[in-house]
Amino acid sequence: MRIHFIVLAAGNSRRFGSNKLLSMLNGKPMYQHLTDRLNRIEAENFTVGERIVVSQYEELLESLGRESYCGVRNEKPELGISYSIRLGLEALAKQNVKPEDAVCFFVCDQPYLERKTIQNFLEGYLASGRGIGCVGNRHRLGNPVVFRMQYREELMALIGDTGGKKIVKEHLSDTYVYETEDRELEDIDYRRRPFVIVRGGGDLASGVIYRLYREGYRVLVLEIGKPACIRRQVAYGEAVYDGQAEVEGVRATKISRLEERTHCWELGEIPVFADAEGKSIECIRPDVVVDAIIAKKNLGTYKNMAPLTIALGPGFTAGEDVDVVVETMRGETLGKVYYEGSALPNTGIPGMVGGYAKERVIHAPADGKLRAVRRVGETVEKGEILAYVGETPVYATLDGILRGLIRDGFEVKQGLKIMDIDPRYEELEQCFHISDKAKKIANGVYETIRQWEETQWNCIER
Repeated sequence: MRIHFIVLAAGNSRRFGSNKLLSMLNGKPMYQHLTDRLNRIEAENFTVGERIVVSQYEELLESLGRESYCGVRNEKPELGISYSIRLGLEALAKQNVKPEDAVCFFVCDQPYLERKTIQNFLEGYLASGRGIGCVGNRHRLGNPVVFRMQYREELMALIGDTGGKKIVKEHLSDTYVYETEDRELEDIDYRRRPFVIVRGGGDLASGVIYRLYREGYRVLVLEIGKPACIRRQVAYGEAVYDGQAEVEGVRATKISRLEERTHCWELGEIPVFADAEGKSIECIRPDVVVDAIIAKKNLGTYKNMAPLTIALGPGFTAGEDVDVVVETMRGETLGKVYYEGSALPNTGIPGMVGGYAKERVIHAPADGKLRAVRRVGETVEKGEILAYVGETPVYATLDGILRGLIRDGFEVKQGLKIMDIDPRYEELEQCFHISDKAKKIANGVYETIRQWEETQWNCIER
């Protein structure tokens, strides 16, 4: 038996805002994802007959013509999908079509439909002995749709923007449905910004998260179960403890199930999910992963986690571990983007601020539970007690403003960073705002994603 393919590619893409079929998705035009798979169909129980494409776009017709498709120009796309169906069937009638043949209609804005799914669907359709078949699931009937030639006249009688689904619904008893997951059934109607996962919710990570949120990206933050953040006033990771955290007017909310992330986005909030190992990344398939853990080593991020992977700071090699590395060390190269090589190595010495470096940072003198006696934003003097770890006092190392302080009651280990002091008294307000350092890093991340969007992927709604 022969099954003829008719590819429908004549829509005006009004909701998309431009010709979506020629928009780039993962490095190639959207339509090509489908046609590349159709070209690789290896059937045992049927023969692929004629391959026809109906389109108003010259570039698309020329491209598929070189792949042995019969191109049919649709000069009246405003007449709707029914007119494209009619043109395809008229072109097919000029070939040696037999009554026992079938015709399968495909749409080009369904780039996630897999070759194996198409093949199994058509094999199952033939085995069913029914006259109609479609791909779908318990939620809906979708494309592609296949008809035996006995339904040709009903297809030719369609008008306006009514497609073959009308006939399917009228003949459900003669319809075979091949079930697949929702993602494969999705057609692309709207542009969107990529979905970004940021691993880590500390102060530097939060600078990145805030910038991406402001630029219109959908961001999901993955944190550990008990983050040890110092600059808690500007850290979205604090939502793990308090349920919510707000940084410069933008709120993050802890979610207990990944499905809740969509509701957060609808509310204009950033979802935070406890997932230290990043196990959810493979399940929800983000477009971009940013490792902002700042652990000075790789804790499990790898290049193929997403189409674009970015890491902050040392411990990663661009082009090997991840696609891109962004510099985090203070200095002239702060925020620099590396497409090859690594960020500057960790010296173990904090960057110079106000003439002080290592003195700015205070580490736990012992193991135990921290009990703070001073608060972030307060002026402190060298030698005074700022907190206790168990019964061991923690002393200020210099005069200045207490800029960061680990969460009261946190169980710390000796040597853990627990506080930092800013010697610049005029920087009091900066205790509660994203730092210049975080902003420069965020700019490097944003520019990387923006450039990637322009060259590799054209912001397509799934």
